[in-house]
Amino acid sequence: MPQATHEGVLQFGTLEIEVAVLDNGQRVITQSGLMMGLGRIRPPTGRQYYRSGAHLPAFLTVQSLKPFIGEDLVTIANQTEFRTKQGVKAFGYAPDFLPKVCEVFARAQHAGVLKATQHSIASRTQIIAEQLERSCMMRLIDEATSYQEIRKTQRNTYRSEE
Repeated sequence: MPQATHEGVLQFGTLEIEVAVLDNGQRVITQSGLMMGLGRIRPPTGRQYYRSGAHLPAFLTVQSLKPFIGEDLVTIANQTEFRTKQGVKAFGYAPDFLPKVCEVFARAQHAGVLKATQHSIASRTQIIAEQLERSCMMRLIDEATSYQEIRKTQRNTYRSEE
């Protein structure tokens, strides 16, 4: 099971989403960080939190969002199981999962099909989407975890070996 080597928090205004870089170089958005960042109060409980079929978080499986969820989102919804730096088992999503979730809520809001309980998530995803328009998700994770320093060192090492 991969181990987190770097952990951090993405800041989107007042919203915070936990992220990590794993020992295999993979960047992840933690499941708990995603849920808390989107205002989902109930903490996730790993894979049991998902309904059968697509491995989407429960808040994305509501009927009103179904027309806005493409196969690309379903494909990247699979979680990565990993251990935090403290050794605790955790789950994470690929970096491109968050922008896709933002797109779903933007399209659903534009279509006027969001339920009252979904407006808070839509507001949060709009804040996140606005910042993501200006920055690459991978770069944001690297900056939040201080991994960009490791990446620079690795790049310089590779150049000197050439």
